[in-house]
Amino acid sequence: MADAAQMRIGHAERDRVVEVLQKAAAEGRITMEEQAERVEKALAAKVYADLDPLVADLPVPPPSAMQEPRTRTAQLSPLTEPGYSLDDPLVIRAGWDSEKRDGVWTLPPFLRLDGGMGEIKLNCLRAQAAADVIDLEVEGVMGSITIVVPEGWAANLDRLNKSWGSVTNKAAHTPQPGCPILVAHGKMGMGSFTIRGAGWFERNALAKALKESGDAPHQLEA
Repeated sequence: MADAAQMRIGHAERDRVVEVLQKAAAEGRITMEEQAERVEKALAAKVYADLDPLVADLPVPPPSAMQEPRTRTAQLSPLTEPGYSLDDPLVIRAGWDSEKRDGVWTLPPFLRLDGGMGEIKLNCLRAQAAADVIDLEVEGVMGSITIVVPEGWAANLDRLNKSWGSVTNKAAHTPQPGCPILVAHGKMGMGSFTIRGAGWFERNALAKALKESGDAPHQLEA
């Protein structure tokens, strides 16, 4: 299998990088001249390795990283298990109720979160990420989606449309070595989407669980 950075790209990948560059210029991260130069290179790019340098100094994951879960997961999990293929994500749907994940569990590379009119909460403080990049397809409607992450994890919500709802990222923008980045896309409708570190209650619950299991305490993000 070819290295992810040498995989061919299409119009969608080029357009995503152009959008990132436009936003970076609007935020003052790069000059208009730099934007024009990089956009020209992005539109002429043929493989992921051509795109990666264009955003290397910006707080976003490299475009080639989005290919990593597909490369890794073929070796990590049976094809029948949801969440290990872009075409078969792990679907977590709240409907009119609430849906939660807590404790020790595996966060697969591909998830679809459908908040509906209810609540989804993913507590990742003891979760094991199955890939360096976690793809989150989000449909919020009027519900709420909350993801609690440990220190070192990062999130990118640039492609998540809040519409009439709210989108809040209290996690880091760049992951620490060995930690994943959660990349969300989709729309929230009138709902709310939040990624944050552990609160007081979650810290206490984790400390109690670790004490009972005899595990070493994790570092937590405030």
